[in-house]
Amino acid sequence: MSFQWKTYIDLAERLHQESETFAETEACQRSAISRAYYGAFGLAREPSVKEGLALTHTGEDHKNVEQHFRRSSQKFRKQIGIELSRLKRLRNKADYDDLIPRLPKETIKAVTLARKIEINLEGL
Repeated sequence: MSFQWKTYIDLAERLHQESETFAETEACQRSAISRAYYGAFGLAREPSVKEGLALTHTGEDHKNVEQHFRRSSQKFRKQIGIELSRLKRLRNKADYDDLIPRLPKETIKAVTLARKIEINLEGL
């Protein structure tokens, strides 16, 4: 059985909800953002491949999956690409920036974007 990418989004939500009690708050919030992105990316990658996108198994796949959806003529598919791009920017901040202003709000935004992507992908 293949990995269920949705479980990363579930984990992100749990890390956010329990960030005050589980472990170091900032580490939980940063991890939640990262898991939210990778969960959404993993969910979006599968239909992209089924629709003909060839994976490179490099970092380029992140951009290629996003662009696959952004190039669509269907508004909700374009939205998947736009939201995946926004989520990736949040993930990059969480993984690389020393300071993240409004981290709690950014964490909520990341989990919300991941859930929206998940719902839109269910409509494919």
